[in-house]
Amino acid sequence: MNFSFSPATAGSALVLASGLLLSACQTAPSPQSQAISNIETLAVSPVIREAETGWRLGRSVLSLHPSRGILLNGVVISDGPGSAEYGDRRADAFLTFDSASQSLVLFRADETGVSTVQTSAPLSYALEGLCLYQPEGEPLQAFVLGEDQLARQLILQGEGEQLSLQPVRTLPLPPGTEYCAVSDVMQTLFISEEGIGVWSMPASAEKEPVREAVDMASPWGQLTGGPGPLAINGDHLLVAGVGTAQLQSYRMDSAGFILTRHWQLPADTAIETVTVSQGGDAVALLLFDDNSSTLIGASLPTPPALNLPAPLPVVKAVVETTPVATDGDAADDPAIWVNLSNPEASRILGTNKKSGLAVYNLKGEQLQFLDAGRVNNVDVRQNFSLNRTPMDIAAASQRDRQAISLFAIDPQSGEVSPAGEIAITLDNVYGLCMYMSRAQQAYVFINDEDGRFQQYRISSSEDGWNGTLVREFAVETQPEGCVADDLSGILYLGEENRAVWTIPAMPDTTTTPQLMVPVSDALVADIEGMGLYREEGRTLLVVSSQGNDSYVVYDTAAPYPMLGRFRVGMNAAAGIDGASETDGLEVTSMMLGEDFPRGLLVVQDGRNVMPAEHQNFKLISWEEIAPLLTQSSR
Repeated sequence: MNFSFSPATAGSALVLASGLLLSACQTAPSPQSQAISNIETLAVSPVIREAETGWRLGRSVLSLHPSRGILLNGVVISDGPGSAEYGDRRADAFLTFDSASQSLVLFRADETGVSTVQTSAPLSYALEGLCLYQPEGEPLQAFVLGEDQLARQLILQGEGEQLSLQPVRTLPLPPGTEYCAVSDVMQTLFISEEGIGVWSMPASAEKEPVREAVDMASPWGQLTGGPGPLAINGDHLLVAGVGTAQLQSYRMDSAGFILTRHWQLPADTAIETVTVSQGGDAVALLLFDDNSSTLIGASLPTPPALNLPAPLPVVKAVVETTPVATDGDAADDPAIWVNLSNPEASRILGTNKKSGLAVYNLKGEQLQFLDAGRVNNVDVRQNFSLNRTPMDIAAASQRDRQAISLFAIDPQSGEVSPAGEIAITLDNVYGLCMYMSRAQQAYVFINDEDGRFQQYRISSSEDGWNGTLVREFAVETQPEGCVADDLSGILYLGEENRAVWTIPAMPDTTTTPQLMVPVSDALVADIEGMGLYREEGRTLLVVSSQGNDSYVVYDTAAPYPMLGRFRVGMNAAAGIDGASETDGLEVTSMMLGEDFPRGLLVVQDGRNVMPAEHQNFKLISWEEIAPLLTQSSR
């Protein structure tokens, strides 16, 4: 595993040590850390003895004690746990660990008292630390650090006096990691590695756990004390030197992590915990001094408000398919077959680009698997025929044999069966989509990694379906996703790193695509799957913006205004994770039963967590998406 640092923060010894420690996960180069010459004195005063962590709640102090439990202004809460070690807070929700029962305890508190104490079942591993995470539009979560060098990301759900812990994912940790903190707005998890440094990684389970250095311990970086307790103060990360009197503050922004302030506490202080409480014009710090066994307090100015883009709206999948049987990057592209006589019996076709084509019902259950080899993209058209018999058709890009694989779909039952292949002249086939003209003539568009497209006319003979090359055109770089509008006769195609283009779908027209929308801060490369949704008066194009794990909706009428963006988040109640790194997608506006009254969006999920499994497809009701879209003027 390669690991690199900037010259300002690393030496060869640290590269070797950290490279060995971090071999279990991806890493990214560390940012430069700016030296601070002016070390400020931070005045502190004693607050409460013996409690090892605590928070200001208005005029009150809530504290945690390893043998007395939860205290408010020094008075033990009678219905709380007998022991309370470690702790974190979000608004009025607090999480701690009861070492006597080996359980996590979630409770609510304000300056007048403690309520709603909920306790989990005993943990099966020894605890080293914990921190809370409150993502936008999702349930409260926790990162629990274990002595086994694993961080477990858990959803916290309470009912009555019980706290359930729903696993999301597990992350490897460096040895000796016992402090963590999460910036919810930055969606970033921070951890302290004993003797080495402070690291950041994405807190969202829908992101790769790439680890990035915040700062390194001296002499490799600017951390003067051993990396220790962490706390979030607006857009700053506070880092205390464990067992020292040093406290440092780092600004978090798109450029990285910049050391902005360095405080010296009284020399005889040995910091073991740090918490932050916002209050008016000042930030209240509480720090546990191990030398005096006392919580000491200090004040910092309130940091400026974060100037961040508003988070994207979140929709939730109501169904997920059975995971594909193959590990790694396997699931790729879905298609929807609508049962016209019984919409609830419709089917989802999904490619496993390592082995074949799966067929699912709308409950996500796999009904069929066709051993079709490495098929990448798939599309469906209905109301076609095979040897004068009504038959629906599916086509897929076949990468083993550089061909178009064809499949017959029974119009009544949805049963899918192989129906031959069309040999083509492309070298590395990739994306594919279909088009049905107003004359009910079916076509297949297939592309090559080098940017070339070929269009084949599908016809029926006594030997089955066959294809005739009728047009070729190209974009400059690698394409994949495409979708054709059968009503308007327009083909939409994605050049992954550049733009969405349009071109007439009929073969006897131009071979020059026209720019529709380029990549941007909203449409982030790679441009992947595409689908068309019809509603009264307009047709919408849905595009997978893979670079930021989101989906963008455009009006297909020029000048192609963007109507909305969203991401697919977790549906904790149903035990379904979100979707990210999406390759293919498909959408229909057809009513498919009570779960999908306004249609259905199907997306490939490149990371299938909660728990970690092989990739799959997520099904989202359009009912959730429709309110997020604006009405364009025409």
